[in-house]
Amino acid sequence: MIVRWGPLGTLGAEELAQWSALGRGTSWSNPFAMPEFVLPAARWLEGPEPAVVRVLRGNALLGVGCFVDQGPDLFAPLRRLGSFRSLHSYRCGLLVRDGEDDVVARALLQSARTAAPRRRHGLSFERLALGDPLSRELERSAARLGGSWHERARFERPVLRLDAGPVEARVPAAVRKDLERRLRRLREQGAVEFRLLHGNDAGEAAVERHLRLEHQGWKREAGTSLLACERQAAFFRDMCARFRAVGAMVFGELVLDGQAIASTSNILLGDTLHAFKSGWDPAFKRYSPGRLNEWMLMRALPDAWPGLRCFDSMSGEGGYMAELLPDREPVASGAFSLSRPARFALHAARAWRPLAWRLSSD
Repeated sequence: MIVRWGPLGTLGAEELAQWSALGRGTSWSNPFAMPEFVLPAARWLEGPEPAVVRVLRGNALLGVGCFVDQGPDLFAPLRRLGSFRSLHSYRCGLLVRDGEDDVVARALLQSARTAAPRRRHGLSFERLALGDPLSRELERSAARLGGSWHERARFERPVLRLDAGPVEARVPAAVRKDLERRLRRLREQGAVEFRLLHGNDAGEAAVERHLRLEHQGWKREAGTSLLACERQAAFFRDMCARFRAVGAMVFGELVLDGQAIASTSNILLGDTLHAFKSGWDPAFKRYSPGRLNEWMLMRALPDAWPGLRCFDSMSGEGGYMAELLPDREPVASGAFSLSRPARFALHAARAWRPLAWRLSSD
């Protein structure tokens, strides 16, 4: 087993291609751990450039992750590595070849403790999915070192498991009837269609329509849209181009009389479609174009990709996606301690966690 650490900028084209292939081939996909996301995020968005750790068996890449140094704070009073997370990262974690979770977890934690550029006593994750095999193996590997998982926060993200039955039958009846009524009223205004854009169809024109719609309404007023910041818009264009190049970029558009009034951007990896951003024209607010667009996307998925297993909203517990999607996936933030003293330190930190939450919210 070989564990290699190095700055993101030192990876060559062959190493990046190997990393991308791993992310596209694993059953537990994560777009935010892909080079197609990490490279644009590190280039255009604020924050330190991550170090990349690669776990290899000979020349075969088994796992890869991106981390940054984190100093002691009230949540975790010890120096540690934190999983790379940007402003637009809705999930963290690593990419691991199927069946190699135990090997990668052992190698990563041992290396972080003893052989990383500088010894660290913990490994932090924000929004780590708890349902995949890697999270369980990380906990087991930490226990072997005398450490454990120290959870700081948890929520359940809305998802749709497409293998659990017909989509329409699983949406709550009241929600479905409301959407059908709004769709009928929208059709009174003109010809309505839903466009699913993938491959070459998810090109620059679709990207710009999405940016324009995401810039509408309250996001523009609050200055939180992608177009409100040149660097964020550049990040999104760069990210879309990279994911389109590997056949992963997907847009869903609700169209009225040939004009897109809602758009959702998504990333297709393996058997999961990961949502990213959405936008809609506030002039059609009474018809809930954003909700209609997501609902029509969900209905289109089984025919578009019969082998698709899951649609992940990448959203929080509240909001309209929680109404639309019947399933949930547990997600947590916290840290793995990598030794017995570190475990005691993180356990003791729970006493002043309310103060830490107050200071962080202020």
